[in-house]
Amino acid sequence: MAIAMRPPRRRIARRVANNPPGITGHERRGEGTDAGMGQSYDPSTRATGHLSGPSLMITLAAAVMWLMTILGEHVSEVAHLRLLALIVGLVTGAVVFSGRQARVSIGFFIICGIVGLVGGSSAWNGVDELASVPCSGDAIVRTDPTQIGNAVISVLEIENIRYRAITHGRLAWRLKERMAGEHVFVVGNCGPSVGRYQRFDHVNHIRGRIVLSEVSEKFSDGSLYMRAANRTRKTMIRGVRHMPDQLRALFTGLVIGDDREQSREMVNEFRASGLSHLCAVSGQNVAYLLAVMSPLLGRLRRVPRWCVTLFLLLWFVALARGEPSVLRAAFMAGVVATNSLRGKPMNARSVIALTAMMLLVVDPLLAWSIGFALSVGATLGLAWLSHPLQKIVGSRGGMASTIAALVGTMPVSFAVFGHVPVVSLIANPLSLAVAGAVMMIGLPLAILGGIWSPLAVVVSWLMVPPVAWVAGVAAVCSQISPTGWWNLCGWLVVVGVIAVRMRNSVNRPTSVAG
Repeated sequence: MAIAMRPPRRRIARRVANNPPGITGHERRGEGTDAGMGQSYDPSTRATGHLSGPSLMITLAAAVMWLMTILGEHVSEVAHLRLLALIVGLVTGAVVFSGRQARVSIGFFIICGIVGLVGGSSAWNGVDELASVPCSGDAIVRTDPTQIGNAVISVLEIENIRYRAITHGRLAWRLKERMAGEHVFVVGNCGPSVGRYQRFDHVNHIRGRIVLSEVSEKFSDGSLYMRAANRTRKTMIRGVRHMPDQLRALFTGLVIGDDREQSREMVNEFRASGLSHLCAVSGQNVAYLLAVMSPLLGRLRRVPRWCVTLFLLLWFVALARGEPSVLRAAFMAGVVATNSLRGKPMNARSVIALTAMMLLVVDPLLAWSIGFALSVGATLGLAWLSHPLQKIVGSRGGMASTIAALVGTMPVSFAVFGHVPVVSLIANPLSLAVAGAVMMIGLPLAILGGIWSPLAVVVSWLMVPPVAWVAGVAAVCSQISPTGWWNLCGWLVVVGVIAVRMRNSVNRPTSVAG
């Protein structure tokens, strides 16, 4: 009887193909700014409610670690204790998460706070100031060079120290052709990072500035890992080379987060319309990547499927240049895939908090990263608020997910930018589905077009209408976007409408089936 009740293997494979590791139902539909993180990875946890004990406690522990990491900047006395703090933190984490459910205690909060404090202290106080000296050698290009006016800005790593280089003329043109991960021989004068961007450089692991006097024309492709990512990027761009310049720049921004070629006007339009997140790689891009690969993943057994999933995530991190948002998204997907392998699914809210804590342990400077804070905030908003908001505003059009993500990012957006455009509530539902389609099919089609030249024309013009639609939504919404007090009044109206609908939903009589 037990054998007769077991579902056939073909049905199981079909179910796995429809739900590869790291993808929820909402992620397949592409709802929300970050692909539907509002739903639990473990369906059994939905009945426990949004304020279930383990999820809330782990989220609070992550908040404690984040806060203490920031405070660590001002406590230099513990900077040398990071190794000890890491060992204690890893042991404590292994004990807490070894069971079926995480059991968070006061001691765990204290350990998280200590690890955060020591990590933040070592990140700011555990490095020596650089001296101004002549330097030369093999330099690793750490970021794709960006042209601003007549200058080319890049980050070079020489002997494990990263320097920002601002070059002009002949040297600028030589660096402009390079890609992240490539090696080039340089000669110049190295010194500490100073000026108004000193703090920004430190947060991005840039310790100094280099004034170049020579850049070799010869270069090497770098590691196999980066070489594969760079060749994929070149192939993808070659596959859409027939697109108009600005639409091609937006296409690369949507697919891999590369917005370097976008005009200042387009950048301002996306900011004013609240759509700039579309050009920052996030969970939505990662979910679509796994969805495209789901036919392959669904045919593999558990361990090979886990290995291939992690390989795809690592490859995509290199392709998207390891931005904080893509690190968060890929790490989350990796945690979900690992939990699936272990047979211990975890609530999405716990996964978000656990991901934030682990990344802060690896790189404490992420605590000061605006991109990381916005990414985590949007995902937390989706995880905690999208489901309750669906009961109030409905689930059609992704409005609940849009509001949830905006609420999650509001504290950071107001603190840094001082403005959250209310028109984004219109712009996001109008553009998300189309942008999601570009993210899902754009990368594989562009790669095919780059491999087979005759297909490049078809792919280029196939991508023009959806990309132009997203650009058009941003342009129109940026024109009608209210500013100042009018924008605040718009948000007050939104809050009022939600409050009225919430009251009506509470007072609505519940029908009882006879």
